[in-house]
Amino acid sequence: MRALVETGFLLALNPDDSHHKRAVDVLEKAKKGEIKLYISSPSLIELSLLLRSRGLDEDIISTAFISIEDAIKMYTKVQYACLKAEHLALSAELRKRYKELTFFDSLHASIAIVDRLEYLDLDPVIREVVEKERSY
Repeated sequence: MRALVETGFLLALNPDDSHHKRAVDVLEKAKKGEIKLYISSPSLIELSLLLRSRGLDEDIISTAFISIEDAIKMYTKVQYACLKAEHLALSAELRKRYKELTFFDSLHASIAIVDRLEYLDLDPVIREVVEKERSY
């Protein structure tokens, strides 16, 4: 199975995060070859903005991203689902249809839909949108 993770997963790589065990379980499945893991590329921007909004300085943010990539590499190859124009077009349509989607949520959902990736992250709203859109 090819699977998409995004910002929630990246945050959960922190051992102090309440969802850390779930993130490690996903990584273990990737290590066993049960899933091929893709990180939503917009999640990197979203996480960077989130860390800056929390007042973290650039050195800490840089270290955080290196640590994230190093943690994933211990289990599997780091792969990114890169953002394309078709993702942006679909994300705009999704935001019209699903008012509860944020800008970044709509990007993650559109990548999962267009690239035919299972959504394995924590957000139930995105998961529901992806499932609804696939049923059409």
